Amino acid sequence: MAGKFLCPRCFELQSLDSIEYICSNTSTTSKCQHAIDRMPQHPANAKKPVCEECGQPLVTKVCPKCGGELPLNIGTAKSYPIAIIGAKETGKSNYVAVLINQLKNDIGRAFNCALMACGDKTLNRYRTEFYDPLYRHRTCVRGSDAGDVDPLIYSLIFQRKGGLFKKAMNDAVSLTFFDTAGENLNSLASMQTFNRYLYHSSGIILLLDPLQLPAVRDELQGKIRLPEENTDVNTILNRTIEIIRTGSGLTNLSKKIDIPIAIAFTKIDAVDELLDPASCLKNDSAHIRKGAFDKIDFEDANNEMQSLVESWLGMELYQTVSTQFSNFAFFGLSALGSNPDMDNKIPKFRPFRVADPFLWILSQEHIIPTE
Repeated sequence: MAGKFLCPRCFELQSLDSIEYICSNTSTTSKCQHAIDRMPQHPANAKKPVCEECGQPLVTKVCPKCGGELPLNIGTAKSYPIAIIGAKETGKSNYVAVLINQLKNDIGRAFNCALMACGDKTLNRYRTEFYDPLYRHRTCVRGSDAGDVDPLIYSLIFQRKGGLFKKAMNDAVSLTFFDTAGENLNSLASMQTFNRYLYHSSGIILLLDPLQLPAVRDELQGKIRLPEENTDVNTILNRTIEIIRTGSGLTNLSKKIDIPIAIAFTKIDAVDELLDPASCLKNDSAHIRKGAFDKIDFEDANNEMQSLVESWLGMELYQTVSTQFSNFAFFGLSALGSNPDMDNKIPKFRPFRVADPFLWILSQEHIIPTE
């Protein structure tokens, strides 16, 4: 009996035998019309698929339901959809830009892994919409458009070391990043339409802006440029919980949601004067330097962030998270390291602790080691 796969775009559970292919034979000497038309086809031999038009081997897999391109290792590697959500102007797009770049570089070196994009759509979208503005032009990434946005789909390939009786081999997981527009969180109805992936997620990174909190705004009024006020953080959390419970059928409120959720406060550099001078949130974490998830560093940052949340918001946020989720943690980070100017230029680009929520989720799934 054929196995099943869950499409990372439309989340339809389907048989592996139903996967379709797109021919990629566009060579100048023998162009294939099926490749030019990007016509999906279902090969007779799924083990050695070839194009029915030109006879060339088929590599590019697509979902028969939505037509979206699938990872090469679909059905053989475990899939980990990661939802990155937050209200408008919390810095989600900047966060995604830095996180993926770190996965390609610092994290890849530290954890002996490589990040590979699934198809040209992910490759081109990340380069033009995320990497170029931030890393080439040092300007803020433009926020995602409201409505449905294609996710960024990657394979994260780990090179596992061999032993005395065990040879070295590669181990891959499929990652899907959903960078939803802040406007999609403005009402429960829009979240139900555009954020269906939430209840299929392997982990949720909920980005919150401390500059949206009334207590913080009062402290910093007139000292820095404050963003326009947006949806209340507790409202976003409650809507997220309702979407997950409704979509997954977990209507029994006595049972907790088992999806790990990272409550991550962005722009922590902007509230530097409100932190203790010896705060661990002022510098980067030890995870990448050690090549393992550092539990002591994590607990220090988690405890300090919880204390700050209590002083800024009272106990409502913590109580909601702790009663609804079986696995949660608090983080403070900065994707930029400094406040952008009026032209959205970044005067001092120094990201820190950006990867912490993501590495925590990987550690919960035992994908990376923990010290």
